[in-house]
Amino acid sequence: MAIRAAGVMNMLKDIAQKEVDTATEALAEAMKIADEAKSKYDLLVEYRNDYSKSLQQSLEMGIGALAYQNFQGFFRKLDQAVKGQFEMLVSAQHHVLVQKKRWKESQRKKLSYDVLEQRDVEKQTKVANKKEQLMMDEFAMRATRHAKQ
Repeated sequence: MAIRAAGVMNMLKDIAQKEVDTATEALAEAMKIADEAKSKYDLLVEYRNDYSKSLQQSLEMGIGALAYQNFQGFFRKLDQAVKGQFEMLVSAQHHVLVQKKRWKESQRKKLSYDVLEQRDVEKQTKVANKKEQLMMDEFAMRATRHAKQ
């Protein structure tokens, strides 16, 4: 590879590495947000289950109509919160998948440049070895001619 082409290849590899780094950071952030959304969802579900047990105990002990209506109103709001958090969780998990795809694509692109560079190095090594072999053959022929003279 010519010096200019090597410079271009290095520049392309640097850009690809920056893309990988950016994609890695974005994926890590998406995973963090998804984990937080899952934790909040789990917490809300646990809170709803605890509140449901509390309602059941109150029903067994006897509860007034107004208190029962308050429980029902709170359950509706809590169910809405659970549903909303579940939607946020699904959205966050989708975002993780999108970022993972972006990360894989950037990795594949970087790997492609690495493979191209490796192939060029192998090609240059073959050319250099061939030149060296030709020089050795020429040296051997000259030595043989010189010895015969």
